[in-house]
Amino acid sequence: MQKTAKTEPTEKPGPHRGVLDLAHAEQNFALRRYYPSSRLVPFIEHFWIIHWDLRGRPDYTAEVLPHPAVNLAFTRERGWITGVTTAKYTYDLTGAGDVLGIQFRPGAFRAFFGRDVHEITDRTLPATEVFPAADDAFRLALLDRPTDAQIVADGEALLCAHLPVPDPGVDLIGEIVAAVRDDRELASVAVVARRFGMKQRTLQHLFKTRVGVGLKWIIRRYRLMEAAEIAESGTAQNWTAIAHQLGYADQAHFTNDFTRIVGRPPTDHARHVARG
Repeated sequence: MQKTAKTEPTEKPGPHRGVLDLAHAEQNFALRRYYPSSRLVPFIEHFWIIHWDLRGRPDYTAEVLPHPAVNLAFTRERGWITGVTTAKYTYDLTGAGDVLGIQFRPGAFRAFFGRDVHEITDRTLPATEVFPAADDAFRLALLDRPTDAQIVADGEALLCAHLPVPDPGVDLIGEIVAAVRDDRELASVAVVARRFGMKQRTLQHLFKTRVGVGLKWIIRRYRLMEAAEIAESGTAQNWTAIAHQLGYADQAHFTNDFTRIVGRPPTDHARHVARG
């Protein structure tokens, strides 16, 4: 498990969607993402590494709207698995530190977990429950590595030691998630079911058991990511019109959803970002 990378991993370009107030976040930590090797492509979306050094500066709380994916993460203090998080995810940064994260493709963690993934939605597990080799010695050696390439190589080695058989349903899930992310016309489960020639009940079961959340939640989450980006850009003119464009029947429902997940109404979030 102590191999170093023979070649530099390929960095995945931005934007880092879901990180709230990204412009100010990048003043407090460095986030880089890397594509997995070919062996892990059926399972892994990307590796992500965060470095920060706030010594002599105020602490910072990073806020993230999560994607419909399970993450495995390591700091020097602990290693943990996070199921899909249905609320805003926050992480307090203080002093100096590093995190390695491994974001699984939607639906792909089930092959490692061996059970329906909805069991860990909004929950965390110690990394060793699924990856016994990810113990204290592994974690400390991992984050003592001097380069991102070596950190990623150790993360790759951990997963490749016991690769399960890929789930053929993951490619379909990924296709559906990408379509929902990129096409505002896919505003309901019924519309998605028609687009992909599937029964709604089949879609709902597929996403609950493999991904851990319903497809309706995923549709709403990507629309709210768009709304947060619009608020942060300072270009919002008419939130009623924006709500309709994002598939909401009325502004009140949109504002309630936005406030529930972001913690502030859209106009307040725009002011919050403008103030820095």
